[in-house]
Amino acid sequence: MKHKFSIVMLVLFTPLFLFSAAAAHPATGIVLDRAGNVYFSDLETVWKIDTQGRLSVFRAGVSGRHVHELTIDAQDNIYGGDISYEGQKWVSDVWKMRPDGTSTYLLEPTTHPPRSMSNWLDRDGNMYLVDQNNHTKTRTVLLRRSPDGQVISLAGVAYGHQDGKGAAAKFSSVGGMAFGPDGSLYLSDGDAVRKVTMEGSVTTLARELTARTADDKPSLFGTAYGSLTGLAVSSSGSVYVADAGNRRLLRINPDGKTEVVLRTDPPYFPNGVAASPDGAIYVLEVGFTLPNISSGPRVRKISADGSNSIIATVGSQDAGSVKAAVAQGAGMSTEGFLAFFPSGNLIKYGAAILGVTLLSTLAILWRRRKLRA
Repeated sequence: MKHKFSIVMLVLFTPLFLFSAAAAHPATGIVLDRAGNVYFSDLETVWKIDTQGRLSVFRAGVSGRHVHELTIDAQDNIYGGDISYEGQKWVSDVWKMRPDGTSTYLLEPTTHPPRSMSNWLDRDGNMYLVDQNNHTKTRTVLLRRSPDGQVISLAGVAYGHQDGKGAAAKFSSVGGMAFGPDGSLYLSDGDAVRKVTMEGSVTTLARELTARTADDKPSLFGTAYGSLTGLAVSSSGSVYVADAGNRRLLRINPDGKTEVVLRTDPPYFPNGVAASPDGAIYVLEVGFTLPNISSGPRVRKISADGSNSIIATVGSQDAGSVKAAVAQGAGMSTEGFLAFFPSGNLIKYGAAILGVTLLSTLAILWRRRKLRA
């Protein structure tokens, strides 16, 4: 009877565990305009915190339509990309919202987006996209798409870690991307932060950033490993990167020295960051507790003098005429396990999961038989 119970629990909770781990895939998008207004995504809704600290909906959320990243240009236009899974197909688009809230599409919703269409635009209108598959780990390439639709591989080729120019460089698993004041792209890549010039030269600014210390809080998934996500570059050239797995915010100074500037208490962890010209840093923090309990995100401001405070929490205050609580945990319930794989790989990975479950079940049955013998 005991073994039967174990088998049932294994079959029931293995998919639940996988779903729960995959559900912790929240947004990193947070940007700041010239006036000091903050915009951030809770995965579905894009919120605005004005200079008076008032929270309001800037772009209404739609269930199942996810916005992971946000960017902003010199005219305070905000860009994002929607991803949804409809009828066993990915649907994606790229949108632009002006400061007055009017919206247009750079790419209409489609199941077949042109190569390298994204919301990452440089000053000349070129788009950037990291082409990678973190499951096969065969190649990671940074693509650039010109305004007339020409796509080139700016840097990277095979999966790995190597500095160099163009195809001589290698990336592993890119978690976040940001433009610096020098016009270069900065990437969180595995346990490192890398810089890519517009000529395709790749250099590593710091490595082994996810190594834990005795001062760190309990890690997000109870492992010994961190995970770098969103990042931002200050006007002074310092790079701030969220180490979500270790619940901390890191700063890489221009001289290469790295230090921890923030540690958060469970269930929250930093996932995105934006830098202000006055030296302030805004951190997007997400609350998540295993197996699948999510809290509304919150935004923390770290002033230039080092003082910090929470300036908004989704789910705890009014947002003008809209109650912020409507978006608490938005999108988390729909970020299922299969959503992490392209539609062409659903069968392959689904079969792999089923195979692991069946093998585990057979192993228990075999052990039971051996004990009886």
